[in-house]
Amino acid sequence: MDFRRRSNQLLALILVVTAGIAGFLWLNDEPAEIWISPVYVFLIWALLREIDPDHDWTALAGAVATAVWVLSGGPVTSGLAIAGLMVAARITTSTTGRRPLPTDLAAAAVFAIAIGFSVAGWAAGFGIALAIYLDDRYRGDSRLAAIAASALAAIGTTALAHTTGSFPERFPDIIQAVVIASGVAGVLLSARDPADPISQVDARHAAFLDGSRLHASRSVVGVLVFLMAILSGEEADGLIVVIAALGLAVVSNEIELLRRRRL
Repeated sequence: MDFRRRSNQLLALILVVTAGIAGFLWLNDEPAEIWISPVYVFLIWALLREIDPDHDWTALAGAVATAVWVLSGGPVTSGLAIAGLMVAARITTSTTGRRPLPTDLAAAAVFAIAIGFSVAGWAAGFGIALAIYLDDRYRGDSRLAAIAASALAAIGTTALAHTTGSFPERFPDIIQAVVIASGVAGVLLSARDPADPISQVDARHAAFLDGSRLHASRSVVGVLVFLMAILSGEEADGLIVVIAALGLAVVSNEIELLRRRRL
């Protein structure tokens, strides 16, 4: 978070305004949960920064849209599930530019397990397990630590979801519009190659993000959100802000591809 960047300054402003409005609404008898609004704003911003790293406007637009949605009383899914999507994207894209340390793998696995108490959290946790495995495959020389962390995350988050009764006993009644929208977004993220990234990794050496990794990251997130929409049943409307964020990433990529063709 480099606050010399204008986009990060704008994010800070959005967060402060969101918190201020949340405080005003709370003083006017809104429930205390309204205070969590800035957290959702930040999470959607962070998710878009991972799946659309070249364009600040998508993340900022997603942050503003999320603020409006949450402050107006719109439903939202578990913040931990959204954070899980962001972590899965970050690992797959490898935006840090370095191989995860054993401590990184352990922390990611523990987080994946911990968020499995909801069906959306389970999907995100399983996505983290998949991301760890994909990252290891991309690097070529497989490590036992990565394989163990991936397996532990997948098994652990599934065990917690089963123990807490997160899985529906029968196939849930779906919200068709939400499922269709998430499916369309997931297909477009998977089928369309992203424009070659021009952003550099966070590591000290100057290296551009890997386009194939970014494509895999977008595909993983798209599939996970579609899975969440199906399994969440009548609570899938809590994914609307997430699906809207995916839509922003799709639109942004199409605009960038068109712009580059015209150059």
